[in-house]
Amino acid sequence: MGISCVIPAKNESGYLDQVLSEVLSLETISDIIIVEGGSNDETFTKALSIAKANPKRVSVFKQNGSGKFDAVKLGAKYAREEFLIIWDADGTVPLASTERAINHALRTRCPTVGDRFKGEMEPGSMRLLNRLGNWAFAIAWTPIFLRKPVDLLCGTKIIPTKIFEVLPPLIERFDPYGDFTLLAATKFEGYSIDFIPVDYQARRYGSTNIKRWRGGLQLLLTTLLIYKWILVRKFMRG
Repeated sequence: MGISCVIPAKNESGYLDQVLSEVLSLETISDIIIVEGGSNDETFTKALSIAKANPKRVSVFKQNGSGKFDAVKLGAKYAREEFLIIWDADGTVPLASTERAINHALRTRCPTVGDRFKGEMEPGSMRLLNRLGNWAFAIAWTPIFLRKPVDLLCGTKIIPTKIFEVLPPLIERFDPYGDFTLLAATKFEGYSIDFIPVDYQARRYGSTNIKRWRGGLQLLLTTLLIYKWILVRKFMRG
C-alpha cells in the first residue's frame, strides 16, 4: 500500500524545493499532486519545473477556485492510492514527524492525524490566540470523538481517498480549511481515527494565508453545523 500526497501551495516558491525534496525522499509516497492556488510569486513555475524533473511521481494543477480546502479537493480527484496525505507547503511539520505519521497509517491502515498538542512546539511557531482557539475547538469536539481533547487543525492528515466522495455539502461549504469536514466525514463513515504526536516549527519562508478571526468564526459555524448534522443522522436512524 502506498500513499498519495496532495500539496496545496500558494505563495510558497521560496520553500517549495525543500518541501518537494522531503516528500520525494519518502518511497512510501507513490504520487504527488501539487495544486497551486493563485500565487503572486513564482510558485506555479517552480512547481512545473519540479514536475518536469520528476514526471513519474509529480503532477501539477492550477486551482480555479479559492482556499486550501478547494485545492485539496481538486488534488484528491487525481490521487491514485487508497490513502491520501495532505502535506502543507509551509514546512511547519518536520519530515521526521510526517514520516512517523505515514508509517503509522501504513502499519495500522487507520486514518491518522498529527497532534501538535503532544509534540514539541518551537517558540514562535503558533500565536497564543491560535493555540487557545485550537484548544477550545478540541474541547468542543470531545463528545464527537469520545476521547480527551486532540489537535483537530494540524495540517498533517492521512485519510481514505474515498472520503472525498461522501463529504456533507452543507458543512464543506462553510468550512474554511476542510479539517472539520474531513474529520466528521471520516468518523461517520465508521473509521477509527488515530491522533499521533507531531512536532511543530515556525515558518521558514513567507507568511500564513490564514485569516485568523474570519477563519475562527467559520470554524465555529462549521462545528455547530456538524452537531446539527449528527442530530439529524440520529433522528433519521430512529
